[in-house]
Amino acid sequence: MYDGLRMSVKVTVELDEKVRRALKQAALNAGRPEKEIHEQALRSFLHLDIIDRLGKATSDLSEDEAGRIANEEVHAARSERKTRRRQ
Repeated sequence: MYDGLRMSVKVTVELDEKVRRALKQAALNAGRPEKEIHEQALRSFLHLDIIDRLGKATSDLSEDEAGRIANEEVHAARSERKTRRRQ
């Protein structure tokens, strides 16, 4: 399926029952489909939300500069996450 910007692919995942219930409740509370909550959580965990925000921002940066900054932010966030896991 193509939503205008991204291709969607159907994926089957197994979730812990507590996670599944929490996902269902979050979707109900937000009034959004579960798949949107699931994708939002993955995008945040993978730091794709940073790249999406940078892409939408109006800026004087060139595409290359914006990409470089986005990559630096993603690497910094991953490094921070690794440091937290080690503690």
